[in-house]
Amino acid sequence: MLQRRLVTILAADAVEYSRLVGHDEEGALALFKDCAAIIHDRVQAHNGRVFGGAGDSVIAAFHSPVEAMRCAIEIQNGIMQLDEKLSKDWRMLFRVGLNLGDAVVEQDNLLGDAVNVAARLEGMSEPGGICVSGSLYEQVKHLPNLGFQDLGSKRLKNIPIPVHVYSIKGVSSARSRKRYPKWGLPIAIVTLLAVLAVPVLWKYKSHLTFKSEAGLQVLSPSQPSIAVLPLDNLTGDPTQEYFSDGITNDITSDLSKFSGLMVIANNSAATFKGKPTKVQDIGKALRVRYVLEGTVQKTPDRLRINAQLIDAETGYHLWANRYDQTLGDTFSVQEDITKNIVTALAVKITNAEEQRSNAKLTSSMSAYDYYLQGKAIWADSSKVTPEGNAEARQLFQKAIELDPKYSAAYAELSYVDVRAAQNGWTDDSKASLQQAEDLANKALSLSDNFSSHWYLAIIAWNKGDFDKSYREYERARQINPNDPDLAADMAEALVYGGEPEKAIEQIEAAKRRNPFYDYWYDWNEGRARYMAGQYQEAIDAIGRINSPPNDVRLITAASKAQLGDILAAKSIMAEFSKIEPDWSIAKSAAYFYRKDRDRQHWLDGLRKAGLKEL
Repeated sequence: MLQRRLVTILAADAVEYSRLVGHDEEGALALFKDCAAIIHDRVQAHNGRVFGGAGDSVIAAFHSPVEAMRCAIEIQNGIMQLDEKLSKDWRMLFRVGLNLGDAVVEQDNLLGDAVNVAARLEGMSEPGGICVSGSLYEQVKHLPNLGFQDLGSKRLKNIPIPVHVYSIKGVSSARSRKRYPKWGLPIAIVTLLAVLAVPVLWKYKSHLTFKSEAGLQVLSPSQPSIAVLPLDNLTGDPTQEYFSDGITNDITSDLSKFSGLMVIANNSAATFKGKPTKVQDIGKALRVRYVLEGTVQKTPDRLRINAQLIDAETGYHLWANRYDQTLGDTFSVQEDITKNIVTALAVKITNAEEQRSNAKLTSSMSAYDYYLQGKAIWADSSKVTPEGNAEARQLFQKAIELDPKYSAAYAELSYVDVRAAQNGWTDDSKASLQQAEDLANKALSLSDNFSSHWYLAIIAWNKGDFDKSYREYERARQINPNDPDLAADMAEALVYGGEPEKAIEQIEAAKRRNPFYDYWYDWNEGRARYMAGQYQEAIDAIGRINSPPNDVRLITAASKAQLGDILAAKSIMAEFSKIEPDWSIAKSAAYFYRKDRDRQHWLDGLRKAGLKEL
């Protein structure tokens, strides 16, 4: 007896692949592999599975039609961004078809009309476009920021029953292109699609074309600007990546403490990890004048670091050094690298900045190692879970056991409780916030720690104490004036505190320092735009998030409602309520707002969009 399964099938096929192979076989193969890497990555990110494909095609299956739809859009936009760096006659466009149907299961393979229809729909789509069947359309038609063109009922080759076909508006390469930053989970990290094009282009560099844009200028001509690239882990042991990443992050943080230096965000620089790219192109992509690169090799008792400071415009080395010291000298090596960079770039330093730069984190390398392992969890999207939070707690507690005066470890342990309270991973959020506050204050009693002030700021506005929250944010900014995540995070407090215009300014400034920012920047911008009465801009901000969380539907629905599009607003709200059936006006009203009129403004949009009262 045949085993059958209801699945969504995605079929993707490269356009004019044979022509490109005939022109440059090696370059075409490299380009297809890079496009296929985008497809495989997006399929995996949306819980799909690639199960077929030959030559220039890929076929994948998904349990969720919505995830398949979002995956298809991310694939096309990722490939479009890759293509935009290439000459027009060297762009590898893909057609994509999606179908929801009953497939025959044969071991790891899927067969039958469900697969065949997807392949036929792919052939009907425009280059760079997406076509979907009527069965899939019914499952995704209410998704926000999607437009469909009804192509009518079509007879497809070797398919006995006509299929109703729709094309997705605004995806074809011939139309205006919209940038979709990669969706990530909270505390997530790196965005792939916005930057994947840059590192791989030199495989087929004869076909490159670059545009002269104002956006490629450095952040500020009055200040030196720098990006610290991820230091390569030379141990050969991938389990040691946390250590090289931690060293990179610490050097970035140390440099960020100098107000006379513009430092690019760590997660933007991390997009070039493991990708051979010319330093000049990294400088252009990140809009910085200088780049620090190097390697790390850790043994049980030795630390070897090679570091080079490079002028990204000329490619000249301004400073380089090799360190081969005992593992206990790790902090002195970091300090020496920071001082040499600051000296080479003639950065003006205040006395307070010099004192903070010289401050020692801990005297225990074992404590530092546990601390780095715990910090690595914040950057691991798969560990944004109660279990991941518990793992981080254990690591920071071990660091504190080894060094009871380790201020930074207490600060991060504080954030474990902040995350538990904000994500509902605790039975008593008030108690968790109080414990977080106690730990952050303990950290401050040991050292004037940047993270402690930040976490105290989050705790304060979650308790409704906006004045204290702003003071703590500003104190954190004084310690680390370069951190864009801090500015973007403070925007959320400003929204609830009744200052949405200032929140928008902060997010825009943060994006300039962090060009490959995380998804939640747009989330906070959407929230701020709504409160500022900029409803269409709020919708646009949320539309830049790929695979958005269910919560952002509230912003889109309320904004649509305030614009008078009640039908669309109620449709979006219905999708939200399917996933959150218990959410209500009453729960939305429970958040702290400094001004009651802001609360009522938010609730008014939700009511118009059809959210239930209780």
